Amino acid sequence: MKTRYIGMVCGGLLAAGIAFGQMPQLVPEWQSVQIKQTVEPVFPPHLLQIGVTQGMVRVAINTDAEGKLVEMLVVGYTRPEFADSAVAAIKQWQFGPARLRGEAVGTTVEMFFQFEARGVVVSTCNFNDVVEKRVADIMGIHYVYQPCSLAELDRIPTPIVAIKPQYPVELAEKGVKGSVTVEFYIDETGAIRVPAVSVKDDSQLSALAVIALRQWKFEPPTRNGRPVLVRASQLFNFGPGS
Repeated sequence: MKTRYIGMVCGGLLAAGIAFGQMPQLVPEWQSVQIKQTVEPVFPPHLLQIGVTQGMVRVAINTDAEGKLVEMLVVGYTRPEFADSAVAAIKQWQFGPARLRGEAVGTTVEMFFQFEARGVVVSTCNFNDVVEKRVADIMGIHYVYQPCSLAELDRIPTPIVAIKPQYPVELAEKGVKGSVTVEFYIDETGAIRVPAVSVKDDSQLSALAVIALRQWKFEPPTRNGRPVLVRASQLFNFGPGS
């Protein structure tokens, strides 16, 4: 059965112009990453032959300020074949950069693929969005692979390498200070994957926090003795004495 691509919904705000005189166009605070060109994910035909007609996949992607795909991580699926199909498609996609107050920036978003025999629906969501989980529950679909919570682990992962963010003197002298919370995944090897920060945090401090965190390394998180994927967060404080 041939897969038909149903549609795509992209998160983020749209620029709104003003149709009066010579008033300048409004620039939104935040515009999410744009998906400029896509290749249709393919419904694995052999699954139809064994009676599987639907499935779900979640993939976290990280793009840079030029819109280039830097990293992606499968963070949930109902069957691995659907994950393989989604990843193969994303590798061929082209993105436009996210923008913060009009300036191109890197970002991390999660993409949700809903596979059905008649087509595939793709949408983007915020890093902590749980809507897709509710959809899965309604449809009676259950993920066979997804991140564990910290409470489910044998013990809280311990960092083996923890690099302190740099805090340039020039930022301190300008009074740039504050806190940045970075959300990220720790994969089965203990590596940091697809870190994300809030657009509400100072962009300069956020960049310093992410640069430092990408160098961290944890003990592999485990559940019942087996390595697992886990979502975590880390708070960084920037200010005098930090």
